[in-house]
Amino acid sequence: VAFLERVETYLNQHPVSGSVAVKPWRQEGKIPDLSTSQLAGSIGGLMVRSGYDIDLETPDYTLALIADGQSSLLAVGWMEGDGSASFESGARRAAERPFFKPVSLDPRLARLAVNLAAGPLGSGPIVDPMTGTGGFIIEASLSGRDGVGIDIHSEMVAGATQNLNWAHGEDSSPTCAISRGDATRIADAIPNAWHGTVSGFVLDPPYGRNSHGSMDNHSLLKATLESSYNVASSTAGFVLILPIEPMGERPYAGVGLDEHVELLSGSWKDLKELMAACGWEIESAHVEHVHRSLSRLILLAKYAPQD
Repeated sequence: VAFLERVETYLNQHPVSGSVAVKPWRQEGKIPDLSTSQLAGSIGGLMVRSGYDIDLETPDYTLALIADGQSSLLAVGWMEGDGSASFESGARRAAERPFFKPVSLDPRLARLAVNLAAGPLGSGPIVDPMTGTGGFIIEASLSGRDGVGIDIHSEMVAGATQNLNWAHGEDSSPTCAISRGDATRIADAIPNAWHGTVSGFVLDPPYGRNSHGSMDNHSLLKATLESSYNVASSTAGFVLILPIEPMGERPYAGVGLDEHVELLSGSWKDLKELMAACGWEIESAHVEHVHRSLSRLILLAKYAPQD
């Protein structure tokens, strides 16, 4: 019931004009005692009561319902590029922003990372410790979440702030901000009231283009993970995105934690050990195919109490 109420809120906040359908799918197995088809039917009934026309064959808009068996998380949202129309029609593409870098993530991946890391709306603020062009915080802000994007470089802070304002029609975001700070000292860059309440962290480390003095990639990631843990809530999530050697197209399949993964920097074994040592338990891993010589590893980890 609570989930359906959140779906209703989402539909009210993101209305569309045209026929609709619900598309459910499972990944990483089944969530116990949950029927995705029955839940999709309930959502369809909710949409009918809200005045939408259902078209299961050729809908103008498709509402995705994703059930992740490994993490027991549910996600819902309008699919982009599916059918004759798509929600927001790619208007937020990274290349359309006033401040753009070629390494910027697709907004759809950024939104997914934000939702996976922070959980339901109202759970608490979200932090991007190395915000770059601000993609994660843009998506957090457009979702109505509280959040802060941190960067050590003044150029990135100015550019990300420009992008955040652009996403809100040149107005300031009512819930999010960009701040100059150090990813290894997050407590100094966020409001004191947020200490111990941050519900999610999203991190796409800009290896090769960011500098923290003489700190190597492993040491920088370790310090950032520890810094995040120190201000996290006991239910916080952490999504980490890293470049890896290509693993092919895997649109519906995750990566087993015992599979071989070739990171572009460091080893998979060392990364798993590092995250555990810093208080983050990996729950699931997925791959995004970028091009024939590059993929991205997307890790979802949860706060794990330390002895």
